[in-house]
Amino acid sequence: MKITEATWEKRNLGVTTYEIGIDYDDDVSCIDSIKRIECEYMVVKVSANNIAIIDEIQELGFRYIEDMIQVEHDLKEIEYNPIWQRLYDACSYRRMTDGDIEQLRDEIKAGMFKDDRISRDKHFGVKVSAVRYLNWFNDLLERGALPYVIRYKEENGGFIVLTTKDGITYSSVLGGGYTKYRKTGLGVVKKEMEITKSLGGKRLISAVSANNPGQVRALIINGYKPYNIEHVFVRHSK
Repeated sequence: MKITEATWEKRNLGVTTYEIGIDYDDDVSCIDSIKRIECEYMVVKVSANNIAIIDEIQELGFRYIEDMIQVEHDLKEIEYNPIWQRLYDACSYRRMTDGDIEQLRDEIKAGMFKDDRISRDKHFGVKVSAVRYLNWFNDLLERGALPYVIRYKEENGGFIVLTTKDGITYSSVLGGGYTKYRKTGLGVVKKEMEITKSLGGKRLISAVSANNPGQVRALIINGYKPYNIEHVFVRHSK
């Protein structure tokens, strides 16, 4: 079990927050540690295989809010059907310019993220989620993450942010499609595999909420494979 005082969420959400990660081999004794934590908002992520903990967590008043599906890609070439191939070929990418960054910030402020657990939580909602994503993006830039814009017919249609610790495995930590192209099928296009290969990477990992079935489908079409699922539970103190 891993317990983290998520101090950054005080800025994002306005509440004291703890995040607890429970692995598949943690036993029910870890529940005692959770009981001793005092905060306004607590998030518990439980490996899907740990049924005993899932039952105990709900007895403590936590409510289920989403599943997070962790996926990986080996960067091997994917065969698309003719429709997806034409769409993929019509898209390009580039490292974000200052103008691209400001455009993304505007998209986030306008509420481009609506399927995450913060947006769907009645205690927070889409506006609070937008603040959280904006702060997260700014933090990633400060830490040296690699932001790319996905372009379609010479217009910006979406973005992806990559991070890496070793130059071999890259993480697609943040991404999405812009409002104008939300219902065009552009969200199926995933350029991060191509970008990662160009950077010398050998493996790509990401995570997606099961609350967003469109993105789950897009990841499958692009050759991602799941390697873990976490059930996510939350509890508010008031």
